[in-house]
Amino acid sequence: METQPSLTAPEFEIEDKTIRTLMGVLYEKSSREEQHSRRVSGYCFALGTQLGLSLEQRIQLGKIGLLHDIGKISIPNTILDKPGHLLPTEWQEIHQHPVNGHRFLSAVVGMDEVAETVLAHHERYDGEGYPHGLRGQQIPLNARIVAVADAYDAMVSARPYRNCLTHEEAIEELRRGTKKQFDPEVVQAFCDLMDGASEVPKPSKSLPPRA
Repeated sequence: METQPSLTAPEFEIEDKTIRTLMGVLYEKSSREEQHSRRVSGYCFALGTQLGLSLEQRIQLGKIGLLHDIGKISIPNTILDKPGHLLPTEWQEIHQHPVNGHRFLSAVVGMDEVAETVLAHHERYDGEGYPHGLRGQQIPLNARIVAVADAYDAMVSARPYRNCLTHEEAIEELRRGTKKQFDPEVVQAFCDLMDGASEVPKPSKSLPPRA
């Protein structure tokens, strides 16, 4: 009998004390960030399995999922929790969180690959993302994986200015974003993963973090 994939990541040990402290600060600042990061970690780990990556690579992806938004420590709660659309200046601050995260993580020995992925996880496949406008294969594979996992979790969670999407609606949005925002191979792998999952995630009424 074929084993159905799990969307929950195993517990990953973050070895560095400084990074654990930063994670604690972010999670204390916003419990939503903790919930979001753990879900993204699970999706990333499962996607790595779907894409045939090694256990070592999947563990790395799971850790990246936990840390992808660590740069939001520098963003005021008044922006992260704002119940409505952001002003252009506030979006500028949001767009700095990959750069902030890269700065934090690249200062830690052995975190170079994680730091580069965090920096690139809001790049777009068509080159219209941030912070550097990378496109296609210029974007690290791990960042392309995180982008899909992150976007899906955001879509199936409620926001102050819109209702959450259903699983089916979110999958359709991912497909629509293929070759624009997302790597088509990663989107297909995610869709195949969800087709085989024993239970798809239910829409969350709690508010997700800002992108």
